[in-house]
Amino acid sequence: MDEQFKFTNQYRNVLAIAAIGGLLVFLASVFIFKPDASRVWANVLLNNQYFLGISLGAAFFLAVHRIAWSGWHTALQRIPESLTAFLPVAFILMLLLFFGMHDIYHWSHYEGYDPILEGKEAWLNVPFFFIRMVAYFAGWIALTRGMRKNTDMLQDSEDLKFHNRRKVFAGIFLVFFGVTVSASAWDWLMSIDGHWYSTIYGWYVFIGMFVTSLAFMILLIWFLKRAGYLEFIRVDHIHDLGKLLFAFSVFWTYLWFSQYLLIWYGHIPEETSYFIQRREDFEMLFWLNICLNFIIPFFGLMRLDAKRQLNWLAGIAGVVMIGHWIDYFQMIMPGAAGEHAGIGIPEISLTVAYMGLFLFIVLKALASRSLIVKHDPLLEESLHYES
Repeated sequence: MDEQFKFTNQYRNVLAIAAIGGLLVFLASVFIFKPDASRVWANVLLNNQYFLGISLGAAFFLAVHRIAWSGWHTALQRIPESLTAFLPVAFILMLLLFFGMHDIYHWSHYEGYDPILEGKEAWLNVPFFFIRMVAYFAGWIALTRGMRKNTDMLQDSEDLKFHNRRKVFAGIFLVFFGVTVSASAWDWLMSIDGHWYSTIYGWYVFIGMFVTSLAFMILLIWFLKRAGYLEFIRVDHIHDLGKLLFAFSVFWTYLWFSQYLLIWYGHIPEETSYFIQRREDFEMLFWLNICLNFIIPFFGLMRLDAKRQLNWLAGIAGVVMIGHWIDYFQMIMPGAAGEHAGIGIPEISLTVAYMGLFLFIVLKALASRSLIVKHDPLLEESLHYES
């Protein structure tokens, strides 16, 4: 069983046109409409965070299943593995924030006396900000490559040492990721509103990453099946992905509501200002966020058969992906761009450019390996899996 995805010239051309065309339209919109620099750089951060989150969510999916001795995911493990191939590119794109620091982060250039920001200066300073960024990405890239390399070795070898090694990498990744996913959320997102803080913000951002990654994996499986691949992926695998999407959409809502309720109840000005700005200045997006990320997946996936029908599940996954893009917009744009924020040609075109680039890298990585790992010790369990 050596099925391999063919990354044809047609796919390459479409994605290259999307990436380059989207970037050109974005640059043209910047020159023609002259949006505020804060809006431009906030768009870069938004898309960096969104697509990086899909890659990291996929890495977490792999690591947690391997540590738990899970077998059901083995037949589809090449899908999340291919998503992690974007991490080195995400690192390069994230470094571009150096040129937009003053436009996004008030703490990087504030003047006068600000006791709150001065109290955070040991952590929130530009050199340490980028030192931490390099450390985060170095760990994520090295550990995901370690997992992927040992999986590749199982394609030609039945030696269980490769299976055991990737479990070691998975365990180290989970410990490292558990710390850095929260720390990076504090750095790149929460510090936009330098006076504001939330004790569950890291969890909130992480679950958003994981849900978006699950939705993308479902859409990628739907695409590959329509193209004639992945016949070995059973309806039971689809069902489990649907259950995860449903469960973690509910968990995301729990964290959103917990954060909102505690801040509303505490009624501390430094905390409530965050939600007041988003409810009053971005009211439609504020409620649309809840609708797309909770109401639609909750009622759309509540029935058993809804999670076993790939076409329906893919439709819900598409809604969730749009919803979490809006969620990142809500986290980033109000604090970074304020009254200059909006959803228009710059936002849409740059997202199209990032999507084209992301899919190009992911599909190229997917095409470089067999879609199934022939000597994985848990393969037979996955191929005959019943949920």
